[in-house]
Amino acid sequence: MSYARSLFESKITWAIILILIFYITFIFSEKYARILEMQSYLAELEYEIDDLKRDTELLSEKIDLLNTNQYIEKIAREELDLVKPNEIMFKSIKK
Repeated sequence: MSYARSLFESKITWAIILILIFYITFIFSEKYARILEMQSYLAELEYEIDDLKRDTELLSEKIDLLNTNQYIEKIAREELDLVKPNEIMFKSIKK
């Protein structure tokens, strides 16, 4: 009887151990999947940050260009049809 009881208790012990192993594996696999998802999201955000930094640099360069006297004069002549004193403007008329 002792042998049968020992065998029964051993099976219950192993069953509990297996259930615990499956439970722990399930919990950790779920957390690992979440970690992978977050890493992917982080990589996307880092790419977006780099893209925005490039855009910021381009806009900064454009602002610097817009503040130069040559560019201001170009815009004044081309878009506003302004001339310097003592200059004569010639415009061609397209037919």
